[in-house]
Amino acid sequence: MGLYTGSTTQVHHPAIIRAMRDAQRFLGNMTLAEFNADDKTQNAVAMAVARVGEHVKGLSRTFRDAESETEWKAIAGTRDWIVHDYDELDFARLHQAVTQELPHVIDVLQPYVDELQHVTARTDALFDVPRI
Repeated sequence: MGLYTGSTTQVHHPAIIRAMRDAQRFLGNMTLAEFNADDKTQNAVAMAVARVGEHVKGLSRTFRDAESETEWKAIAGTRDWIVHDYDELDFARLHQAVTQELPHVIDVLQPYVDELQHVTARTDALFDVPRI
């Protein structure tokens, strides 16, 4: 892995996964018809996906280039689409993104978050000494 360059990774990778899991949790097992009929869930899912896009914009170019099979630019653009064109949102497309596309992005990011947690735990252990 080794793509941790500064604090942005420590902030953005976990935040992206958290927002994606929020979107999945909000949507649950709703069908598209149920989602289309539930404006509260539409708003919650849209906001979570917008948060994903906002954090994707903070990922380093080095990381995005290393994980080039993921469409980072499109994910970031989704945030703009949600924020600026809310009245014209395609909820079928949003439903598809959450149910079919977000799991892949979580799979890409999770190993980096796991590595970060491992490194953080090791670093914290260095300071876990008896105090006099």
